[in-house]
Amino acid sequence: MTTTRAQLRAMRLAAQGVAVPGLAPAEAVDRMLAVQGQDLGQVLWAIGVRSPGSTRDDVRAAFDRGELVRSWPMRGTLHVMRPDDLRLLLSLTAERTVRSIARRAAELGIDDPVLARARDATVGALSGGRTLVRDDLFAVYRDAGIDPTAGRGYHVLVRLAQEGLVAWGPTARVGQGLVLLDEWAPTASAPPDRDEALRRVLVGYLRGRGPATETDAAAWTKLPLGDVRRGRAAAGDAVEDLGDGLVALADRPATGGVPTGHLLPGFDEYLLGYADRSAQLDPAYAERVVPGGNGMFLAMAVVRGRVVGTWTRTERSRDVRVTVTPFEPLDAASVRAFEAAAARFGAFLGAPVAFDVARSA
Repeated sequence: MTTTRAQLRAMRLAAQGVAVPGLAPAEAVDRMLAVQGQDLGQVLWAIGVRSPGSTRDDVRAAFDRGELVRSWPMRGTLHVMRPDDLRLLLSLTAERTVRSIARRAAELGIDDPVLARARDATVGALSGGRTLVRDDLFAVYRDAGIDPTAGRGYHVLVRLAQEGLVAWGPTARVGQGLVLLDEWAPTASAPPDRDEALRRVLVGYLRGRGPATETDAAAWTKLPLGDVRRGRAAAGDAVEDLGDGLVALADRPATGGVPTGHLLPGFDEYLLGYADRSAQLDPAYAERVVPGGNGMFLAMAVVRGRVVGTWTRTERSRDVRVTVTPFEPLDAASVRAFEAAAARFGAFLGAPVAFDVARSA
């Protein structure tokens, strides 16, 4: 069986839950397993676009209630997850991440005694339900004799996050506060064995992104391909082979029933969730979304599953200006679809929208 590019895009949009109503913010993240979130402002909308009707304050409230946390579960990149999904992912990825940063940690002088002091200082500062923003926790490190400059504080945080000690929790005036994970969001379940953990991760990946290839899943999780296949074997008939290397959940959502146009944030899983992104983004325009190939993914304008441009927002006192810059001139139907998508974004922010389309470059 061959899946056409159009069918693949439709199925991926349905799996991603883009503009599909009915889920609260934490439920939308749960269906995705994890949502890339190195930019907090962007990931708030990544969650909002998958939980239509929610506002930015609703998403922030999910963090404030401990339903969602942000941490580095894989690829050295911040993601948003349910707390127990963070624990699940760390059980498979933390050891590899620690090995990958060991050389840099040694160059920075972060050895076992330094980590022990940082661990004690962190527990002392955050225990009892307290939360500190990054700079305030770094001040605690200074008092403990640990210089957080030159990237040391960041590397200490990443290492302690791999242990499941800390995570980014409630929202603050700027950014988020750090918390002790087990105190902020206790777990009631014992960790699964490795096969079950691999099964859950693969099923979670496909639930929010399928159809995809095993290579896509390995690239997203940074797990060896053998582990992905082990998870697939454990999943049994829950995973269906669609041909051409594509797999998906046998119980997957129907396509259709969503708006034609979408304004997705930068770093969105609709693109970053796959190693091969050519079905969604014509490689001829990849430079327009990732300028210079430097890892900075711009916000994307999407019609019928295809990335056809980028967009920017400017929040002003009276409204939010949304400007779409297409790769090629848009037809009238696409302009109307983006105008409707901009209105949905404005509702998420709770602000009127001033919408326009820039001349295609």
